[in-house]
Amino acid sequence: MSETQPDPVESTLPVTGHAAIDAALAALDLGEDVHTHHDEISAALEVVQQALNPSQQPPLPRP
Repeated sequence: MSETQPDPVESTLPVTGHAAIDAALAALDLGEDVHTHHDEISAALEVVQQALNPSQQPPLPRP
């Protein structure tokens, strides 16, 4: 019987504990075409920024 080895990329993914950040980092794909790196990194950073600095919510109405 052969044992399946864990995917080395999956085992090195960071786990922050914030689902949106973890998903954005897992989706980050820096391939050989360096021209696409800027867009990939910008998208991941946007998710991180939204998680760390959520938009101001209006105060909830009081009963």
